[in-house]
Amino acid sequence: MALSSPSKHPKTPATSRIAQNTPGTNGRTPSHLSASHRLLYRGALSLPDSQMLLDGLAFVAKPESPTKQASTSLLDNSLALALESMRGRPSIRFLGTTKLSDIYLDESGCVELDIHPRALLSRIYFENMFCLKPLSSNGPCGNLRSDIGIKIALGDSDGPETTWAVVYAELAPAMNSSPCPAPYKGSSILQLNVARITQPPVPKLPRPDDPIPRKPPVILTRNESSSSLKRVASGILKGSNDLKRVASGSLANVMVPKRPKLVGGSVSGEDVFKVPELPVKQKAKGDVFGGGSQPKAKQPNAKGKAKANTRTEADDDFEFFEADFDAGSVEKENKNKLKKATIAHLAKTKDPAAKGDTSMFDKTHPDFKEFYGVMYHGVCFALRGRIRLEDVDPALVERLLKLHTRMYLTGLGV
Repeated sequence: MALSSPSKHPKTPATSRIAQNTPGTNGRTPSHLSASHRLLYRGALSLPDSQMLLDGLAFVAKPESPTKQASTSLLDNSLALALESMRGRPSIRFLGTTKLSDIYLDESGCVELDIHPRALLSRIYFENMFCLKPLSSNGPCGNLRSDIGIKIALGDSDGPETTWAVVYAELAPAMNSSPCPAPYKGSSILQLNVARITQPPVPKLPRPDDPIPRKPPVILTRNESSSSLKRVASGILKGSNDLKRVASGSLANVMVPKRPKLVGGSVSGEDVFKVPELPVKQKAKGDVFGGGSQPKAKQPNAKGKAKANTRTEADDDFEFFEADFDAGSVEKENKNKLKKATIAHLAKTKDPAAKGDTSMFDKTHPDFKEFYGVMYHGVCFALRGRIRLEDVDPALVERLLKLHTRMYLTGLGV
């Protein structure tokens, strides 16, 4: 609202919906104003790149409650203190318009903006900003408010020491105590409020002592037809044969409690904790080059019984002795070296059957796969006694690769 003097004022017509204060004839103070309202700043808004001023503006703070003193509430009001610090200045900075949905507003200051009735330029500007478009957004109390606001700066710089505020229009509540002339009783009144622009509150991080959501026990099963929990009788978990009297000497039986029986006799696989079976220890059957297929694990038959194991202790000792050499890291490293050396040697070898100087046995050659397999397996077979025990000499590998290349390169057996 815009109140400039403590006299009665009529509501504005429908074309100008911002409330204004016109001096009355009797000079009495209206009942909706109290002495606790405090004038924070009176001045104008300075438009950017212009010498014109929107004058006749007054920022007024109202108390949060009638019983609370205005002097004590203003000490905790950041917006009111910032406006009072601007006293003595003829104008404050006008920054333009902004959308209320893009900023976070602190409306706890309870600051209103009043426009003097004789400030025609200011009244026309605010009416054109807020009265030409319908109000669509809702405030925290459910009142209709404007979608945009006028952003102002309470300071000379743009740093963190400057307080940013926004002026927006909100549908004023019905003032039954103030009489209105008959022609203007159907018009609506807009109230200009001022809020401080601030950062949104940071959500609280979970504390170590916060309760953790727990999974309900298996006993509390939920009925699918209704959302209520079934009540289980106390006698379901224990039968007549579960509680037996044990002699005092048998401590082993006392310390091991029995597992409770499940409700209903059978449950689904998701509700029961299953212990996986131990894998069957078998050695993979493969050649000396590390190839071969892994044996399939024995599947239990329909009765759930596996075949009898006819292995002896000598077989287990022999497998343990071979595993020390087959699964070692020395053999894997040597095979990787042989693969890299074979590929590098073939990349330097020219195909005598092809024309040109650029035809090498690289991966794009049609016979690369067969040629690489024969050479790699031949060198591995020639070094089968060393690749499991020690690092292979690169010079020895290169000599064997040259011998195999000389044997297989021409394809004529020469």
